[in-house]
Amino acid sequence: MKSLKEGRTGASAHRRSKLAAALGAGLLVAALTACGGSGGKAAGSTDTLKMALPGWSPVNFDLPTNCTSPIFDFAYEPLIRISDDGGFAPGIAASWDYSEGNTIFTMKIRDGVKFADGTDLTVESVVDTLNYYKKTPGLNTEAYFSPLTIEAKGSDSVQVTSETPTRGMEDLFSTELCNNGLIISEAGLAEPEKMKTEMFGAGPYVYSPEESEPGDHYTYVPNEHYFDKTRQSWEKVELSVIGDPNTAFNALTTGQVQASLTGGAQLLSQAEEKGLDVDERVLWGAGIFVWDREGEISKPLADERVRQAVALAMDRDSLVSAATPGTKPQDQFASPALLGWDADLKSKYSYDVDRAKQLLDDAGYPDGFSVTLLSNHDDVEAQNVLVAAVEQLRQIGVEIEIKSSPESTFFTDITSKEFPLGFASWTFMGDMLYQSDRLYKLPYSAPLNPFESVDPDLEAAYEELQSSDDSGLEEAAMQFNEVMTEKAWYIPLTSSPLHVYSTGVEIGQSSPIGNYDYAGWTPKD
Repeated sequence: MKSLKEGRTGASAHRRSKLAAALGAGLLVAALTACGGSGGKAAGSTDTLKMALPGWSPVNFDLPTNCTSPIFDFAYEPLIRISDDGGFAPGIAASWDYSEGNTIFTMKIRDGVKFADGTDLTVESVVDTLNYYKKTPGLNTEAYFSPLTIEAKGSDSVQVTSETPTRGMEDLFSTELCNNGLIISEAGLAEPEKMKTEMFGAGPYVYSPEESEPGDHYTYVPNEHYFDKTRQSWEKVELSVIGDPNTAFNALTTGQVQASLTGGAQLLSQAEEKGLDVDERVLWGAGIFVWDREGEISKPLADERVRQAVALAMDRDSLVSAATPGTKPQDQFASPALLGWDADLKSKYSYDVDRAKQLLDDAGYPDGFSVTLLSNHDDVEAQNVLVAAVEQLRQIGVEIEIKSSPESTFFTDITSKEFPLGFASWTFMGDMLYQSDRLYKLPYSAPLNPFESVDPDLEAAYEELQSSDDSGLEEAAMQFNEVMTEKAWYIPLTSSPLHVYSTGVEIGQSSPIGNYDYAGWTPKD
């Protein structure tokens, strides 16, 4: 049994150093424009932290049906925090460990923690909250919680037992996979309807409804009962929803906010010229989802050679030119520089139209075929790459009919099983432990695996990955990457960074999925 108290361990630490190097190199090659102007005002000299949030930020406080956001992170303390180096650090859980071949995950609960209402946070609080998430319809109810049994272990620990070996529990019980690590007080659990408009956490700050307007701005003040006063760096926190990148950028340069999570890759050169701090928050991989792997709707897609032909028809260097600044080609299942990435696989799907046509001929489709693809028209970053990719596929006789849906119905449309293919700017994200669950293993993959595909080779590779200890994790992750890349269930195309622009604030490094310890941000000296 191995206790894990700080950071991502073993091979994970190695991939974090690779990621840091890759991101640093990416920033050095950003071009500067002649926009002029001086650096933004350092609002960090005040006692108030002001942040701009993207337009898709939550409009209510229902934890099970919303995903990770600073809106929740200031008022709720997680079991496991994102550390300032992008790894994991103790929160309510003072330590944790895996045992019994990674089927048991045990968290020791910190003593002396109180909720904002002054009541004690106990082992029972944790068990009750996690079982609430398990039984309440939400983003992760069926996918991540259904295989788990959650119970108290002694007077100071919580034991989570999974049906099969499962790594990546840190993701689940931090703020990585939405809000499952945020612990709710007894008052909140007793009246779930109130949790849509009120907050019942143990975080460093308390939501101030009289100074807020949900959907527009949110205000927080220090929690007098918080157990670690050193993490309360601000007398007030103000979060403003500013969905337009240019508007958020202007707010930053004029001192109205100190940090913008709204991003805008097209603003990168301006940000650097104005002397703003630029952090690459996360790499999102654009790609094609091949959902109909058994050919239920589109028979050709059941043939691995057809899927490989689609991958080989992609001129990724050309697609990069259609994407946002900082974008690079991606031609494997793993995300660049993270756990599972293998530079030796880069040539597997190099652009080769002749080889693609030959594979289609060998599979019995010398003239190509037609197929429907689902796209989310609110996924703005994806559109130019998608249009260019569709045009490239015509070269091998594959005709794509694009069906577009809004964000509000996109995931429902996926589960309808009416679409053989899909496309998103975020097809690939995070490290291999996250990717393998999110995109392969049922029930975790259910939202993005509508035909419930399984494969014996992938199953064996997945079991090896999830059963690995730290010493074998990197090799097992690369093996899963190789098998999935070969199967071509997903066609990787490009990898693009999302940015955080800031001034006067120490924000640390993001996790592989793109989250920060927002409540731990401090003023710069």
